[in-house]
Amino acid sequence: MTAKQRASLMVYPTILVLALIVIFPMIFSISVSVRAYDIRIKEHPFVGLQNFIAVLKNKDFFDATMTTGIMIVAELAVELVLGMLIALALLELPLGRKLFQPLMLVPMMVMPVVIGYIGRLVFEVRSGPVNYFLNLLGMEGLRWHASAQLSLVTIMILRIWQWTPFVIAVFLAGLLSLPLEPYDSAQVDGASGRQVFFLISLPMLRPVVTLVVIMRALEILQTFDITYVLTLGGPGTSSMTMSLYTYLLGFRYWDVGQTAAAAWLIMIPLSLLVTWFVRVMERGEKGAETR
Repeated sequence: MTAKQRASLMVYPTILVLALIVIFPMIFSISVSVRAYDIRIKEHPFVGLQNFIAVLKNKDFFDATMTTGIMIVAELAVELVLGMLIALALLELPLGRKLFQPLMLVPMMVMPVVIGYIGRLVFEVRSGPVNYFLNLLGMEGLRWHASAQLSLVTIMILRIWQWTPFVIAVFLAGLLSLPLEPYDSAQVDGASGRQVFFLISLPMLRPVVTLVVIMRALEILQTFDITYVLTLGGPGTSSMTMSLYTYLLGFRYWDVGQTAAAAWLIMIPLSLLVTWFVRVMERGEKGAETR
């Protein structure tokens, strides 16, 4: 047996595992999405595209899509800005970095369900500590997760607290891995700190930023635990995310066919968006290299 044949033989188990845990569920979900699939009933007749049409006619689906889109844009923007600013500050403070790096792991290790319950206590309307301090300052307490206007903001505050340390850690690692020669040249040329950041650091960090944006966008799309514990998508549908919508559709209303259809309606545009974003970042990186 040649080395190439041995290498191919070692790849086959990986392909088999991939087929079992990825490809088969995808094919099965397509089959479910075109059937009237209720797990309480044995018969699952073929209905074609009726599940997709029913989902697209459902206002709750568009509300959940809009809410998730707002979360992706707003949460990502705050996390990227805060993460970069704190990473740049830690880059200049070696002693502070050694103390802060272990502490950054704490929010990420807390389970989202626990964070949801902590949020219910911290933002409790009548006796929560946040409203208590607002009252001490002479301000009126807010309804936070009990308000249609603030429920999504409350969820994002908790999620930003949990995930900004991840962004900080990735950006800090990227900054520490950058070569020193361009910075030495910029210092000799008398470049300002802003010019160094926007013309040297940020272009070289483009792959890191791309990775963070994709990973965080995909994780935000899966937002479920905190929302389920804190608001259950309410009041009304003010904090209904796509993951929670599909969960309720399948496991509260037992319409698994529409659940699969909704999942595909979510996944296909997201895949196209991620592909487009990666290509835009790659083009920008190539353009920076040619300049």
